[in-house]
Amino acid sequence: MPEVVRTVKLKVDLPYDAARRTVEAWTRACNAVSKIAFENGGLSNAIRLQQLTYSEAKASGLSAQVAVSCIRHVASKYAAARSSKHTLKAPVVFQRQAVILQGGKRGRDVSLRESGLSIWTVAGRFKAVPFSGPPGLQEKMDSWIFGDGRLFAVKGVVFLTLSFKKEVEERTAPHDAVVGVDRGINVLACATDGKRHWMRKGGHTKHVRDRYLHVRSSLQRGKAEQPTRSKARLLKRLSGREARFMRAVNHEVSKSIITFAESAGCPIIAVEQLDGVRKGRLRKPQRREVQRWAYGQLAFFIGYKAAERGMIVIEVDPKGTSKGCSRCGHAEAANRKRHAFECRACGHKLHSDLNAAHNIRLRGILARQALGQDGPPSCGPEVRPVDPGWKPGEGTDKLLASAGSS
Repeated sequence: MPEVVRTVKLKVDLPYDAARRTVEAWTRACNAVSKIAFENGGLSNAIRLQQLTYSEAKASGLSAQVAVSCIRHVASKYAAARSSKHTLKAPVVFQRQAVILQGGKRGRDVSLRESGLSIWTVAGRFKAVPFSGPPGLQEKMDSWIFGDGRLFAVKGVVFLTLSFKKEVEERTAPHDAVVGVDRGINVLACATDGKRHWMRKGGHTKHVRDRYLHVRSSLQRGKAEQPTRSKARLLKRLSGREARFMRAVNHEVSKSIITFAESAGCPIIAVEQLDGVRKGRLRKPQRREVQRWAYGQLAFFIGYKAAERGMIVIEVDPKGTSKGCSRCGHAEAANRKRHAFECRACGHKLHSDLNAAHNIRLRGILARQALGQDGPPSCGPEVRPVDPGWKPGEGTDKLLASAGSS
């Protein structure tokens, strides 16, 4: 069974001074070990590096286990440089690095209990430390395996990221148990299983983001013309607010898509491969919208939520999904007018984003066939298998499948 690993961020009520000193000691030790590794030809073997640098790491104030973690961390950086064939001209420099704390069942450096956290620091071990985390933390504490942690001390606040892992059982279903998902700006997402559909419109989201953009632009112009401390404070307060809003929306949308796929009994979710969407020629207003479109974040959220449930996400070629008919396969630009789709060949009518979602679903089915999971691919005149190595836009204007949508 595949293993799923997730990271959870906690806000920890740990004395900031103790956390800061721990981060500083870790950073100091990393730089001392890095210097010796560089002097020995970029040594990346953790065992040999430990023999040479253990005393230096301990001298920085680290415990035995944390010192070993520090040495392994430095060795991994030099191993990465060697594997990428990057020639280092100076030692790798570490600046305010997060402290790696060993967890697990033994909880050597950090352990998580109902009463609170037990954390090692250079000022000693703190027990029953209060913490706060996301809503799904309790479920992970109950049924997931607790791994390692990383301690951060930033701007007077102490954070701890913890890793959790568990094995999930892959779901099996017929080859056509695929949900197609079309992502967009005016309609954030539209999903269909071939019979039912789910849609999330983006009018309110677009309005909120445009408002944030207008306020920021106005303040930045005013600050440039007449700088004031109040404008600077307001800009600082608004910093990242739009990104946090969009992140929350994408979490909500991805959760709804997963729920829809589960209720439909479809363990496969097909999405468009949109890696090259920002490379095309666009008018200035369109460029602004596309640059702000968080399509990749939405796909990432769908992917990791699906993996936790034994579902998988596959990417398909997006060429022609918006202008091709999901019933007869006829593709031309005149088929679509904004949100209305009407095929010029067969007269098929439906919402344009729903039509695209049907096409993506059909391509997802054929992609599974092409991977040999359910036998040979279909070979009709309007059908061709999806090559997983394709790049966006490398296909023809023909659809991958010609099939009726219910």
